[in-house]
Amino acid sequence: MENTNNIELEEKPQNNNYIYNDNNSNNNNNNINNNSNNNYNNSDNDNKIYQNPTGSSSHIDSIEIDINYDLSNHIKQRITQSKTGMFVSANNISYYIPKSIKKGESEELSKLYLLNNISFTMKPGRMILLMGIPGAGKSLLLKVLGNRLGKGKVEGELKFNSHEVDETTHQRDTIFVSQDDRHIALLTVRETLEFSAKCNMGEKVSQEEQSERVDLVLDQLGLSHTSNTIIGNQFFRGISGGQKRRVTIANEFTKRSPNLILMDEPSTGLDSATSYNVISKVKTIAKEAKASVMVSLLQPSVELTNLFDDVLILGEGGNLIYFGELNNLLPYFSSIGLAPLPNQPIAEFMQEVSVEPSKYMITDKIELSSNNENLSGAEINTGGNEKIDLVKLFKESELNQKTISSIQQLIPNDIKVSDHSIKKLETGDNGKSSVRYELKHLLARHIKVMKIMKMQYAVRFFQAIFMGCVIGSLFVQMGFTQADARNRFGLIYFAMVLHIWTTIGSVEEFFTLRGIFDDQKDSKYYRNFPYFLSLVITKIPITLIEATLFSTCCYWIAGFQARVDNFIVFILGMALTNMIAQGIFQVTSAFTSAQLLASLICPAIVVLFMIMSGYMISRLQIPGWWIWLNALSPLRYVIDMVSSNELYGLKFHCSPMELIPPSNYYLLNVSYADGGYQGNQICQYSTGSDFLNQFGFSNNSYMRWVDIVIILGFVCTFFFIFFLGIKYIRFENKKPPRQIKLKKKKEKKEKKDKEVKHKWNGCYMTFQNLNYVVPSVKDNKETGKKEKVTLELLKDVNGYIVPGMCALMGPSGAGKSTLMDVLAKRKNVGTITGDIRINDQLVKDMNITRFTGYVEQQDILSANLTIREAIEFSANCRLPSSYLEKDRVKLIDEILSVLSLTKMQNTTIGPNPTLGISLANRKKVSIGIELASDPHLIFLDEPTSGLDSAAALKVMNCVKKIAESGRTVVCTIHQPSQEIFEKFDQLLLLDKGKVIYFGETGENSSTVIQHFTSAGYQYEHGRNPADFILEIAEHPPSTGQSASDYFKSSIHYSNSIQRLESKTIVPQGVEVPKYKGKYSAPATAQLHSLVRRGWLNHIRRPQTILLRFLRSFIPALVIGTLFLRLDNDQTGARNRISLIFLGFLFGGMASIGKVPTIVEDRSVYYRESSAGTYPAHLYILASVITDLPMMVLTAFSYWIPMFFLTGLTLGDHGWKFFFSLGVYLLVIMCYDSLATLFALTLPTIPIAILVSGVGLNFLGLFGGFFIPVNNIPRGWIWMHYLVFSKYGLETLSITELKGEHFYCEDDQISKIPIAGTNYTREYCAIQNGDTMLLQYGMDDAYGRQFYNLIILGGYFCAYTFLGYLALRFINHMKR
Repeated sequence: MENTNNIELEEKPQNNNYIYNDNNSNNNNNNINNNSNNNYNNSDNDNKIYQNPTGSSSHIDSIEIDINYDLSNHIKQRITQSKTGMFVSANNISYYIPKSIKKGESEELSKLYLLNNISFTMKPGRMILLMGIPGAGKSLLLKVLGNRLGKGKVEGELKFNSHEVDETTHQRDTIFVSQDDRHIALLTVRETLEFSAKCNMGEKVSQEEQSERVDLVLDQLGLSHTSNTIIGNQFFRGISGGQKRRVTIANEFTKRSPNLILMDEPSTGLDSATSYNVISKVKTIAKEAKASVMVSLLQPSVELTNLFDDVLILGEGGNLIYFGELNNLLPYFSSIGLAPLPNQPIAEFMQEVSVEPSKYMITDKIELSSNNENLSGAEINTGGNEKIDLVKLFKESELNQKTISSIQQLIPNDIKVSDHSIKKLETGDNGKSSVRYELKHLLARHIKVMKIMKMQYAVRFFQAIFMGCVIGSLFVQMGFTQADARNRFGLIYFAMVLHIWTTIGSVEEFFTLRGIFDDQKDSKYYRNFPYFLSLVITKIPITLIEATLFSTCCYWIAGFQARVDNFIVFILGMALTNMIAQGIFQVTSAFTSAQLLASLICPAIVVLFMIMSGYMISRLQIPGWWIWLNALSPLRYVIDMVSSNELYGLKFHCSPMELIPPSNYYLLNVSYADGGYQGNQICQYSTGSDFLNQFGFSNNSYMRWVDIVIILGFVCTFFFIFFLGIKYIRFENKKPPRQIKLKKKKEKKEKKDKEVKHKWNGCYMTFQNLNYVVPSVKDNKETGKKEKVTLELLKDVNGYIVPGMCALMGPSGAGKSTLMDVLAKRKNVGTITGDIRINDQLVKDMNITRFTGYVEQQDILSANLTIREAIEFSANCRLPSSYLEKDRVKLIDEILSVLSLTKMQNTTIGPNPTLGISLANRKKVSIGIELASDPHLIFLDEPTSGLDSAAALKVMNCVKKIAESGRTVVCTIHQPSQEIFEKFDQLLLLDKGKVIYFGETGENSSTVIQHFTSAGYQYEHGRNPADFILEIAEHPPSTGQSASDYFKSSIHYSNSIQRLESKTIVPQGVEVPKYKGKYSAPATAQLHSLVRRGWLNHIRRPQTILLRFLRSFIPALVIGTLFLRLDNDQTGARNRISLIFLGFLFGGMASIGKVPTIVEDRSVYYRESSAGTYPAHLYILASVITDLPMMVLTAFSYWIPMFFLTGLTLGDHGWKFFFSLGVYLLVIMCYDSLATLFALTLPTIPIAILVSGVGLNFLGLFGGFFIPVNNIPRGWIWMHYLVFSKYGLETLSITELKGEHFYCEDDQISKIPIAGTNYTREYCAIQNGDTMLLQYGMDDAYGRQFYNLIILGGYFCAYTFLGYLALRFINHMKR
């Protein structure tokens, strides 16, 4: 399908010239609804706004209109004659959010108003351009119109077709394009749009019509060629950022016959040609489909602005400063004494007039009109120093009064309006699809994602088989001795724990999908219940497969009962454990605002349930004040079910050493008269029921079925709470950035020296015959198989860069960022060929990071630092020691001043623009961080991306100042205004990796314009040259000479090649940068800066520190009161080792909680490492130093209260307490360093958490608690000595039990009958700690008690070193 609505370069056969057609741009408002509230003379063309930077008059009426017939005909064929569109009236509407107030304060303060008394109208077929400064409330106004209010409330009168908003049908009438591009990364573009079409068009629309709509949208938005490409994210390569933006737009335009179109900054990430293409199509829809449109834009070009009929400008605080026709905007502001500056784009004027109206005051005498009439209707005071109140002026204006009066007659009398709300009242049908339909397609989408992720599931299934074989072989073919009976409990408990930790990745999965779900929930794609069901149903088969694979291996190898019903119950037990864990994790995630919080809280909840399951401490021994928690622990019923399933009905015997008294007991063969047992022994437990009774588990065969029902009840309860969470809980994280109050340093007042301006020498970079290819995989259509191919991303690129500003430009996918990465030596994949030199020296032989700065497109910053601290950190790590402290401070002050950041230098950066400083200021901080290294050459990748025109201009003014200081600046830029474009000295224009222009831009861009006009392209005077050349690159001619071929035949190409070959670019006397070593600053300065930053990161996360403390302290209180004041009886002896192991369990749990934080901080390291800020070993060392206090907090807040509550032995002068505290700290350090190793080695958070969970399972399984060393098979004994938990458990057990004496309560004494007599002899099994140590195989470790400390320290160092190697050699950020 040919896009005739695109901004095209059409070839004219007569003269082989190319004419620019500005399509669909008719801005003659008289053609649309003549009843508009216009109080100016529309017949006067001089009042029309076709403002261009050169001040020439460029009237849209003179441009030929080319209609998009494909889109127009598609709409006409399907639109009904009865459609009237949506008439929207807003009469003094305000929006506020409730705010807590102190006692005695006015009730008015309880409302925080974000929009104030706004009045406007929207009519079918008309488009409103929404403008305003950041924070003015543009997005908020669109959300109010789209009925996405959040926690706020609306005051005033807002009506749609004369009725209030209808919650059930409004989204069907409305297209709402949000700022965020949130999609499922693994779905293709077509799959994403097909799902959207099914949801938006409903079940009453045929499959053919849905597919036709998807094809049309793909074609109209230029996405057809990427339809089978996945969306992608930072881990999966997919479509480009601009294409993702178009997918977001396409998602909404699958709706049928929309009446209201609301778009929030749809052009972000798009070049000007694509932006025009998209908005012009929206205009076609507005006209043909009778839709009312409001669009907010950041940096609209003149051509883009002229597509709109009306303008609504919001000022500070959400106040209205203008609403009316576009043609009337300049006359209105002229009537109040304001006008754009000479050569200023009209969009910039609209953006900034509310900030500094005095800047735009007309100083000359103003002739308001030919008849001297005050057009605003308000009293004007342009003299004096009084502040101009634009809000008041507009409110009092005749224009605003006519708008308000027109609201009553907004809908013509001859039109009978209709929309989905009215149809619902007439027919009773709200148009919703059935739950069955929605569930069907949600399941289909999940299954598609699961198929794509089949490798991840294959890994999970392999892990289930592997762990099943490991555990089964560790407990291979258990017999029927007393130890085998206890091993059955240990195996069951450990299998349960394994299935819990393998599901913790569902936390990350939930937070990945939360944003997408929120967007689709707001758009009423589907109900909450089908979405909830789809999440649950898709988990069940994976859970059953995983449980079956694990059980099949483990059950039969271990030698459990060979009965079908027992085997099925075991599988069900594992599967239900998995579902319980998922329920807990999902509930916690739904009720927490961030993944980090959920990762800290989830393990704590699960571990408490594990403790109360009845294995670590028998249900019979749980104190009365905690027995309720045992009843509420769903894991109690799992272990009860599986234990009774496996042990009930079995017969057991005793091995010689298990008989009471044991065969090696010295009184065994002594006569009764002499205090012996005369060789008599008993076997204490002879049936499975005896063991079940000992633990307080069910002693029958039917209770397992009851347990299944109870567990299903818990699962349903958890998932019901999860459903309530996703339905009602919505976190709106919008907080202002924090101001950090710093202590003022006392400094001696010195006389102000003259300001020192640093002068830098720029670099001269040359590149010849530059090519870059990357390996890729492509589907072979003939064979249907994937085959390896190479993609050529850069093709014979030649050019040079001199001090000043050089722009790298081109459409999306042209190779701009690729070329920059190649020039900056940032590529770590692919093959580069060609010659790159700086000051005539090969780049490959240079340490380029010492004198260059690279500002990435994504602002990867340390969220908890202030702006000044972030720049200071870079300066301290990258400036040489020869740079005096006074000069360093002066440099930082200069940077802050140049970037206009001085006033907010003590503001924390924040994790994102919502919770921190604005996007524009984040970009400035990124630039400042690189400037702090005192570079000669600076690369900037898309510095204006996501910024409005005013913010973009401010950033580029800063960049220009940098270039004027003597540096060389290379900058990729996407959609520059004319003012920004003319700041560049050189231009390199790319299209699909080929150069189509390289050379100077010339004064007022004359050189580059002349080049393309000489090729036959027609340039309309007054147009933005950047838009002109981007359109040439975006839409090359279908016939004739290509732009790249024409460039090769031009004088610009021959001159550049001649200069490159003659090597005359670099002036004589320019020195080659030479440096010793990779890093500028000394290691001590770098380490000090890293430690300081790490410590600030900790203390500025007080919520995390509190959670760390509570996560240890609360379990310590629970366990301490659970084992309160242990006695020295038989139970107390056994519980001491259980206590120690529980401490290890919490240590492992705490370490998993830090994985998300490490992975997030890792991206900052990747950026700083690429910039040569510091070496990897200092980063690791600083991490250890700053993490140590947190490890101490974790260890002390658990061990100290637990130790004294349980009454463990203090020892002489408390040595046992202090020694055990130190050992436990070492164990915590080992757990932390192991989790850090996994987080640094593995690519994603879920994989790192999954592997960490498996690591914890191995540490618990082979540590010597679940299965004593005496019972570990020979084939696995090496693993026992490999895990550090063995040495910690051994050391703490010996410390606590060695030399302790124990006794038996009356019910704990074994009575041995003496054969041939009526006498019995009492026997107490555990009389001292040595007996307990003997049972666990630790009796030979007395001499290793203190040596184990060295071993634990060695493990910590080894894990830390491996983490360093991972950081040094593994980089998950592929470029």
